[in-house]
Amino acid sequence: MDTKKWFIATVAVFAVMFGLEYVIHGVLLSDIYQQTASVWRPETEMQQHMWLMWFGYAIFAAVFVWIYTKGYETHKSPLGQGVRYGLLVGLLVATVQSFGWYAVLPIPAALAMWWFVAGLVECLAIGVTASLTYQKTSPFPEKK
Repeated sequence: MDTKKWFIATVAVFAVMFGLEYVIHGVLLSDIYQQTASVWRPETEMQQHMWLMWFGYAIFAAVFVWIYTKGYETHKSPLGQGVRYGLLVGLLVATVQSFGWYAVLPIPAALAMWWFVAGLVECLAIGVTASLTYQKTSPFPEKK
């Protein structure tokens, strides 16, 4: 594993996750969250604990990219590998999260389905991000 590329890919994956999490949860699903406010912590309490969520995402990004590097195949398209990897991890994570939380929280089925779809989309995006930032040959020509 190329540690420098792993670190760059980890930072890129974290940045994409950060942006997508904001769009998905802060914008697209905000109305559903407001309708189900009794289920969640109060906003001020959530903000106090937000660092834990981002710490978890940082660990996830590092491990996500590390696992990607273990299965990286130099003779195959990085983009195709990123899509395949993102889809598989997305199915693994989104299925357990969305349906598991639906089973234990009094939330609408629509929210669980949106979580599932958003989880797949997010993992596809970060799979592609990992593949394009970790690939063995840079997509950008080096300056001499």
